[in-house]
Amino acid sequence: MKKREAAFMAMGALVGFYWALVIIYPDLTSPLVMIYSWVYGFSLLAGYPGLFAICFLGNATVVVPFPYYVTTFVFGGLRDPSLQFVFDPMIVGLISGIGATIGDMTGYAIGYAGGHYVQSSQRHSFQQLLEAHPRLTPVVIWFLAVTPLPDDIVVVPLGAARYSWWKVMIPQSIGKIMFLTAIAWAGRLGLQWVEELITSEGPSTVYTRSIEPLTLLLVLAAVYLLIRIDWSKLLVPKVREPAPEGNDKGPGTQTS
Repeated sequence: MKKREAAFMAMGALVGFYWALVIIYPDLTSPLVMIYSWVYGFSLLAGYPGLFAICFLGNATVVVPFPYYVTTFVFGGLRDPSLQFVFDPMIVGLISGIGATIGDMTGYAIGYAGGHYVQSSQRHSFQQLLEAHPRLTPVVIWFLAVTPLPDDIVVVPLGAARYSWWKVMIPQSIGKIMFLTAIAWAGRLGLQWVEELITSEGPSTVYTRSIEPLTLLLVLAAVYLLIRIDWSKLLVPKVREPAPEGNDKGPGTQTS
């Protein structure tokens, strides 16, 4: 079993154990409430610079996925004690998108500087894609940026293929800003409902407490599927490894 599958199984078992605890002790303090309290305090203290830092770091982690957009969601709908909105969703989306784009460009830099570490078949597949469909490449970059799909599988090989950095950064920044602006507005419209759900002061029941671990399991399964699928095979054509120089023999080649 791979380490990735083992890690997800361990997290699933942990959520299952927590589910069993809340069934036995319905009044147990929710970890989501503690996390939300931390994010709330951090948001008021750090403001827009803190949001930029989280989005940058969340996308600079090439190997380990980090749900930075949760912070964008909270920033979009955060209210002060007087119930006034603290941040503008448009500015939240813009700052989040810029931070996320700059963070993702670290993957491009890794591919550019260490292209020999990228699999040869994948690198040549992207080179073939760039040569055959030069207008399609920015659309693929934008599509991955405007969705929760992992975009490192494209950004890193594009760096290895020496694709122009600004041709990566422009469609990616547009997609990230659009995606995170939508997340910020979702926070403006839905954060209060989420607060009421996780901080409900009414009597706790097995049903109400089971919503939280069940949601965590569904999110965990969705993240696993996003990582498990080999998106590079779906987005780029499969090509053969280039033959070593000097070994190419045409159909009419004679050997002495």
